[in-house]
Amino acid sequence: MPITLGSLVFDEANTTFREKLEEVGGRNERHITLSGLILGESSVAALEARLDAMLDAASLEDYSGVLSLRTGRRLFVRRDSFKRELRPEELVGAFTLELAARDPSEEAAAETLINWNIAASGATTNVSSGGTADARPIIALTATGTLIDPALSDGVHTMSFSGTVSIGAVLTLDAAAGKVLLGATDVTPYTTGQFPRITPEGTTLTYTDAVASSHAATAAIRFRDRWW
Repeated sequence: MPITLGSLVFDEANTTFREKLEEVGGRNERHITLSGLILGESSVAALEARLDAMLDAASLEDYSGVLSLRTGRRLFVRRDSFKRELRPEELVGAFTLELAARDPSEEAAAETLINWNIAASGATTNVSSGGTADARPIIALTATGTLIDPALSDGVHTMSFSGTVSIGAVLTLDAAAGKVLLGATDVTPYTTGQFPRITPEGTTLTYTDAVASSHAATAAIRFRDRWW
């Protein structure tokens, strides 16, 4: 599979990459170096345009570039540096592009969706992720009866909401963003605990709520497999 950065496709035969983890500010970043040649262009202007496109494919300011090094996986990256060389007499361009990913894990380009019907406090469902790292799920609970103090747990991490979710309302536990929303309202300050994770080995998710709750909801569990 060719390496891609946004809409930019790198020539497999003439591009290599190296990657390593580096500690930055007490956390690990993944640093990727892409090096290669640009061949087959008919003019120096065309070579310069290709090199300009590489320069513009990732921002210096934020981690908004979407890099794919392996089939079906992606990283969000920013540009650290870019070196270019033109050999006009040969109509060859050479480049070294250095990128950094704040989150060092790769994630699947495609989401997994699992639907779960909940009819009791203590209801469970078994889920598992692919890859080698725990997935960070986004769980949308739609109340089919009034829910009071709902909580979700993976057996180690439990996220609890102190409040009421009316019939038809949606409570979203977004582990990827680190937020809990009731409809479009951020209710994270009214929660306690840690977001559940989904492991490659398999996780049992457990729903609980207050005795006076209806215990009735549907849950849409979305996540992306992750790899270290």
